[in-house]
Amino acid sequence: MIQRKLLLLLFAVLFITGCVQKKPPASIQVAEESIYTPQPINSNNNYPIATTYPIENSYPLTNNTPFNNIETIVPNREPSYNVPRSQYLGGAYGNNYKLKEFINMMVNRHNYDRYKLNSIFSTVRRDTEALDKYNVFKTTKPSYSKATKQGSWDKYRSNFLTSSRINKGVNFWRENKMYLDKASRTFGVAPEYIIGILGVETNFGGYTGKHSVMNALTTLAIEYKKRSKFFKGELENYLLMIRDEQIDPQRIKGSYAGAFGLAQFMPTAFRQYAVDFNGDGHINLFNKADAIGSIAKYFLNRGKWNNQIPVAMKTYYNKKRFYGLNTGFKTKYSQKHMYSLGMRPSSSFYGYKGDVSLIKLSRYTRDELWWGTDNFYAIARYNPRDHYAMAVHQLAQAIRKAYYGRR
Repeated sequence: MIQRKLLLLLFAVLFITGCVQKKPPASIQVAEESIYTPQPINSNNNYPIATTYPIENSYPLTNNTPFNNIETIVPNREPSYNVPRSQYLGGAYGNNYKLKEFINMMVNRHNYDRYKLNSIFSTVRRDTEALDKYNVFKTTKPSYSKATKQGSWDKYRSNFLTSSRINKGVNFWRENKMYLDKASRTFGVAPEYIIGILGVETNFGGYTGKHSVMNALTTLAIEYKKRSKFFKGELENYLLMIRDEQIDPQRIKGSYAGAFGLAQFMPTAFRQYAVDFNGDGHINLFNKADAIGSIAKYFLNRGKWNNQIPVAMKTYYNKKRFYGLNTGFKTKYSQKHMYSLGMRPSSSFYGYKGDVSLIKLSRYTRDELWWGTDNFYAIARYNPRDHYAMAVHQLAQAIRKAYYGRR
């Protein structure tokens, strides 16, 4: 007993003198991917994409399909980008009078901070590949349309109607059914056509583009005289978009034309039709939910989608090649007139009796004729090409068939 008291007394003396210290609580370890680390500007003006964050409490994303340049913005996780201000204008077009006029317009029309614009445009590099793609300086021979060549549809179709893409579409439907059903209820657009757009545009996010949208739009707005007005409008809306969403202007990568995201919207389309479909407080077209809702809204508001009518119907025609009438998604004929030329729909056309467009698809052995409704025209508003709209339609139908066939 005495020995125990002596030990306790000795311990108390050592503690008071500082020989024994309390052990501090263990520090909390935070995973690196949950910390926002601003990316430094390199000396060679390469601007890396900022950290991508894991999504919590949202519809699950899958890991079996690669997604490039996905920029996930989650409230209370990533600080908004604060554009620095500079009184000096540099960059590839720092001395260009057209750019200075454009900056003046943005300041006067939209009350944009001039010093922020100086800072933004000082990061711009000339996108020579975008200029080459548009053949701005006529360095290559003009490319003529291949849509009318025999077999052109066979070639085009083979790029999109593949078992791999159909399987990806089925998986996408399963994994995002909640948002696809919500879009169908909200906008009246069938899920398979939303999926068809995503499949044709980016292979469900497999490739969304590698160009800096800021660089491409600035370059084309200043140097592509033929379409300068169009690209200035897109650049204007892009700057308004990044101000609204508080995003680093060099962060978004897309096509050489400036389209971006899974849905490949241009900035004007973004500001008119893009929606925050998962309710996270931001509109992000690299996010599946927002892309789904935005495509559906685009179909309804711009394309005037009508969920009471079909999209297209293949017809029978007794000749190998068709001549004599204008064809294309903009044409409109009565079905009675089409019957008089020897055409017959391959089925009841879901009871649709209205006017139709006449679509001719050139195959190696014959011309394939289709009737399109206003909904086919709505798809063509996304990209005004018969081949494009038909690829979306046929891919949508193939995915729908596979989806319900596997359940």
